[in-house]
Parts: sequence; C-alpha cells; structure tokens
Amino acid sequence: RHDRTVADLADLRLEQNKEYLEFFRMLYLTLGNLIYKKEKKLEELDRNIRTTHIQLEFCIETFDPNAKKHSDAKKQLYMVRAQTEDELTMLKDKQSRAQEDFQPVEEALVAAGIDFQHPADEQNEEILNRRSKMVEYRAHLSKQEEVKIAAEREEIKRAKALRSSQTSSPQKLMN
Repeated sequence: RHDRTVADLADLRLEQNKEYLEFFRMLYLTLGNLIYKKEKKLEELDRNIRTTHIQLEFCIETFDPNAKKHSDAKKQLYMVRAQTEDELTMLKDKQSRAQEDFQPVEEALVAAGIDFQHPADEQNEEILNRRSKMVEYRAHLSKQEEVKIAAEREEIKRAKALRSSQTSSPQKLMN
C-alpha cells in the first residue's frame, strides 16, 4: 500500500511538473516577446533621438524658431526612453525569476525522462525567425527602391538625350 501511494504521488508530481512547464512556457514566451518589442522600441527611440538632435542642431545653426520645438521633442523622447528602459529591466527581471523558479521543475522533468524543448531555446528560435523575416522585408523594400532609382535614372538619361537632340536640331535647321 505504501509503494502504491508513493507511486501515485510521483505520478501526481510528474503531472503537476508537466502542467508547470506549460504555464512557464507561456509566461516565458510572452515575456520574451514583450522584451523583444521593448528592445526594438528602444532602438527606434535612439534613432528618433539622433534625428531630433540633428534637426535641433540645424535649427540652432540657422536661428530657426522651431529649435524650441525640437528641443522639447528631444526631452520627451529621452523621458519615453527612460520609461521604456525601466519597463525592459522589469520584464527581464520577471523572466529571470521565472527561469530560476522553473529550475527545480526542469531538473525533475529531466530526471523523469520527459523530453521537452526549453522555452528559452524556443524563444531564441522565434527571435531568429522574426529577425530573418524582417531582413527579408528590408531587402525586398530596398530592392524595390533600387529598381525605382534605376528607372528614374534611365528616365532622366532619356530626357537629357531627348533635350540635347531637340536643342541640336534647331541649330542644324538654322545653319
């Protein structure tokens, strides 16, 4: 009877650990997704801060009255950046704590011979896929832009050739 109770408890513990894995997986992937988006937002904010700084410098150099507007925008961007950085730190701390809390469950699952993909590996794979997709989009857009630029250059070349042939034709008629 004792052995059966121990076996039942072990089965119950295993089921509980599997359930914990699923909840941890959802939490870890959600936090990872939010972290990724916050990091991208920080990159965008940094680009906007640089752009606003350059605009501010131009305004200062030319005594443009919009300098105050750019200065205020830059301050606002720095405030948003600091807030985003705080949120990112909080999310990373939550993810780290969740990882630490999962450690004993992970060890128990491995000891029980349960095969699973760790959510951290799953998250890294998802990020790589997302980055790959974004690179493909950027390459496609830049390729379209290159085609437009080449077409524009060709059109300009034809227009210049047409213009030079038109300006040389009246001279030939006059001579």
